[in-house]
Amino acid sequence: MKIKVLLLCFFLGLVFSIHAQDEISSRALKGATIFDGNGNKIENGIILIQNNKIVRVGDTEMHIPENAQIINVSGKYIMPGLIDAHIHFFQTAFFDSRPDAADLRDSITLENVVNYQKNHPERYYQAYLRSGITAVYDVGDYMWTLKFQKENDKNPLAPHTASAGPLITPAPEQLINIFEVNGENTFAFLGSEEEGRNAVIKNSEAGATGIKIWGFKPKDAEFEKKIMAVADEIKNQNNKMIAHATNLTEAKMAMKLGAKLLVHSVSDTLIDAEFLELMKQNNTIYNPTIIVGKGYYNTYNALFGEGFQLNDPNRVVDSKTRNILENASDFKKFLNAGRTENIKNRLDDMLKNLETEKEIMLQNLKNVYDEGGTIVVGTDAGNPGTVHGISYYDEIEAMQEAGIPAKDLIIMATKNGAMAMERLEDFGTLEAGKLADLIVLEKDPSEDISNLRSISHVMRNGVLRNVKDARDFKQPE
Repeated sequence: MKIKVLLLCFFLGLVFSIHAQDEISSRALKGATIFDGNGNKIENGIILIQNNKIVRVGDTEMHIPENAQIINVSGKYIMPGLIDAHIHFFQTAFFDSRPDAADLRDSITLENVVNYQKNHPERYYQAYLRSGITAVYDVGDYMWTLKFQKENDKNPLAPHTASAGPLITPAPEQLINIFEVNGENTFAFLGSEEEGRNAVIKNSEAGATGIKIWGFKPKDAEFEKKIMAVADEIKNQNNKMIAHATNLTEAKMAMKLGAKLLVHSVSDTLIDAEFLELMKQNNTIYNPTIIVGKGYYNTYNALFGEGFQLNDPNRVVDSKTRNILENASDFKKFLNAGRTENIKNRLDDMLKNLETEKEIMLQNLKNVYDEGGTIVVGTDAGNPGTVHGISYYDEIEAMQEAGIPAKDLIIMATKNGAMAMERLEDFGTLEAGKLADLIVLEKDPSEDISNLRSISHVMRNGVLRNVKDARDFKQPE
């Protein structure tokens, strides 16, 4: 009997101890204006967090446990962590990872670049988290990026990651082959129906979240047979098609094949009623990716000595990226003389074309918005001049230029991005049961989306960190 009593006392003590620890681990962010990602705004709100999950979100009427730690955020603004729905981990924001745009392999081999990216993805984790980006979608990359999906979920100092793996493309093998490193490639050549199906199966079995198609040929009967086989296999594998299609005819073809995510704007002409109807029928998500072309232009100019301007007041960009962009002109000597002259002669025309394209992209974005289309924010980060992390602000501010209200851009930056990543059950909105991933701002993002730049803190997995203190984001040794 005495043993039973002792065991009962021990059990009750353990229960009370666990309960007390749970209460102590509760934190309440109190007093901020909350934007929950669903379109709701709560003045003088409270977010109760236990361990790494949100317990409740409410106003001053909400009960806070007696032993909870209260964090006063009065006068500030809270919203879910931002999501960049279009990035590429293998790309460095310079031409060393894009020899097709400017071949610098005589100075830096692509093998060295890709191996470094593979082994040091953490170089971008700080830039993302300190910019308020708590999740990213790598929509086309080497196979090794697929492992980040599980790894980064377990790492509170990294953004959640979804990855699509190698892109399937009909592009010439000569172009594709320059990206081959150690027997791996970021592209899979669509040479036949069988090759297309095999690429889909390989990516899907490796865990790819989506299958990216890079380039469509609407008037090519042979291509149509191959791409239909790819589309069929994507359905067989219970996966989804992601499409790089930048003109109207290609984008329509992609959606007729079942594309669920368009990762670029239609930039050749204004979209029409058929395009909008296809979007509705397919529930296709639209990612405008407005700024990436200007990034190339800026980086070419930097290569020719104009300098590269990094708008990075909190210095979140890693030193390797900063150094190569700020010293871009040192690499001009490695370019082929003929290619150098050709690029220089095209810069003025490039700028004019970019300005024309931007007008079309903004109008198309507004048309998609007016028709109730689902829109996400994605930068194409990693491409020359589109720097991981901080480029997000330029992209979403460009989207605001289209006439989209800031309050709706908040939803596109959070909830819709999580939908694209197929992670809305876990994050993207501030709701009970979801991971405590959020950002704290000094200024109201619903008044002007550029107020995202006023970020002071980011919470990833329930831990609140000051974005101005790089030491808080250092990866463990």
